[in-house]
Amino acid sequence: MPGRSLLMKPIQAPGHRLSTFGTLAFVAAALPLAMTATAATAAGAPSGVVVQTSTSAAPAPGAALAVGSGKGVLLQLGAPATAVFVADPDIADVHVPNPQAVFVLGKKAGTTTLYALGANNKTLLQRTVVVNTDVAYLHDLLATRFPALTLHVEAAPGSLLVSGQVPSAADADAVVQTLTPYLHDKEALINRLSVTQSLQVNLHVRIAEVDRSVTQQFGVNWSAVGGMWGNFIGGMLSGRTIQDPTTGIYQLPSSNAFSTLLGFKAGQTSIQALIDALDQEGLVTMLAEPNLTSMSGETASFLAGGEFPIPVSQSGSTSGAIGVQFKQFGVSLNFTPTVLADNRISLKVNPEVSQLDPTASVTTNGVTIPGLSVRRLSTTVELGSGQSFAIGGLLTSDSSDTLSALPGIGTLPVLGKLFSSRSFQDKKSELVVIVTPYLVNPTAGNRLRTPLDTLIAPSGDIEYGFQRTLGIDPLSGDTPRLVGAAGFVY
Repeated sequence: MPGRSLLMKPIQAPGHRLSTFGTLAFVAAALPLAMTATAATAAGAPSGVVVQTSTSAAPAPGAALAVGSGKGVLLQLGAPATAVFVADPDIADVHVPNPQAVFVLGKKAGTTTLYALGANNKTLLQRTVVVNTDVAYLHDLLATRFPALTLHVEAAPGSLLVSGQVPSAADADAVVQTLTPYLHDKEALINRLSVTQSLQVNLHVRIAEVDRSVTQQFGVNWSAVGGMWGNFIGGMLSGRTIQDPTTGIYQLPSSNAFSTLLGFKAGQTSIQALIDALDQEGLVTMLAEPNLTSMSGETASFLAGGEFPIPVSQSGSTSGAIGVQFKQFGVSLNFTPTVLADNRISLKVNPEVSQLDPTASVTTNGVTIPGLSVRRLSTTVELGSGQSFAIGGLLTSDSSDTLSALPGIGTLPVLGKLFSSRSFQDKKSELVVIVTPYLVNPTAGNRLRTPLDTLIAPSGDIEYGFQRTLGIDPLSGDTPRLVGAAGFVY
C-alpha cells in the first residue's frame, strides 16, 4: 500500500530466528502445552479481552473483527504463525504472546486489515478489523445519568451519533456535554436529539422614563448710549443684544422668556431696558412596552424608531466623495432566552432607548449631524415564568444657579435687582427597565385579536361632529351607533 507502512511482527525465539524445520519441531513439541494454555487463557481471560479461536487455516476474507477503542481481542490460530502484521498501526496494534495466539488492540476509530502468515508464507488469518468507540460503555453511562430517557448511541469512523427524545433543551445539552469528553481527535458528535416540546419564551419589557425640568430666569438688559461733551459719548450695555443694529428689529430671547421693553430717546441719547422673565416647568414621560417571542437558545431583536443619515467620506476616493450611512435610534431590544431545568429561564437582555439630541449635534463642512441621547444596558438574569425583574434603574439630577450682576450696585437691596440677572435650572430624570418572561405555546388564530378589531369608526362627518360636541369618544367601543333604517335628513 503506497503511503502506509505495514506493521509486521515475526515470531522469534529469544536471541535468534527460528528456521522452518525448527519451527515445526517446536510446534510439534509445544502443541499439547499450547492447547492447555489456550484453554486456560479462554477460561480466565481478563476483563475487556475477547478470546476467539480460528479453526480453519485460512478464514474467509471479509469477515470483520469488531474491536472497541481501548479494548482488545485475543485470537487463537490453527497453526503456528511466523509473521503477524496490520495495515494501519495507527488504528490497531498486535501482540503475539505465543505462535498460535494474536492479541489485537484497538487504538482509534477506523478500519484496517490483519494478516497472520505461517510456514511457507501460508495465510493463516486474514481479517478486516473495525475499531469503534465502545458504545456499550456509553449506553451504560447514559442510562446511569439519565435513567428516565431513552437514548441511542452509534459509532462510525470519525463520528459519534446520539439520538433519542428529551423533554427540554437543557437535557439535550447535558447529554451532549456527557459524550463530548469521549470523542477522539478530529471526531465529531452528531446530535440527533429531538425535544418533545418546543420551548418558546415571550419577553415583556417595560421601559418607563420620567424627565422633569424647571427653569427660572429674571434679568434686566440695558442699552443706554448718549452724547456727553462734544464728540464724547457714554453709556452702559449689559445682558444680551436688545436690537439688531442693522435692521433695527428687536431680538427675542433664546429661552422663550417673556420680555418687557422700556425706552427713552432724545436727540443723541437712547436708553432702553429689556426685562426677560421666565418661569418654565416641563414634564416628559415615556413608556415603551415591547413584546417579543423567541425559541429557547435563539436570539430575537426588536426596534421601534427610525434611522437618520450620517455623511461618511468614501475610502480610496481622491475627489472627496461623500457617502451616507444610517444609524438607528428609538427603542430597541435584543434578548436570548435559555430554558433551564424546572422551567427556569436564563435571559441575556440588551435593551436600549435613544433619541435625537440637538444639543449634542456636530457641524462639519456645513453639514449638521445630530447627536443621540442613549440609555443602554446589558445583563443576564435568571427567573421563572411570569416573574419580573427590574434589571436597570437610573436617577439623575442636574441643577445650576447663575447670577450675573454689576459689582457694587448689584448687591444693593432694591436697586441692585435692576443691574443683575439670575438663571436657575433644575433637571431630574428617572429610568426603570422591568422584564417579565413567559413560557408560551402556540394557539389558534381565531383566539388572537388586534387593536383594529375593537375600532369602530364614525359613520359620517355629522355623527363625528356631534360626538365631538357631546364629548363622546368616537373611537370608543361603548359609543352608541345608529343601526337599521336610520340616518340623517339633509
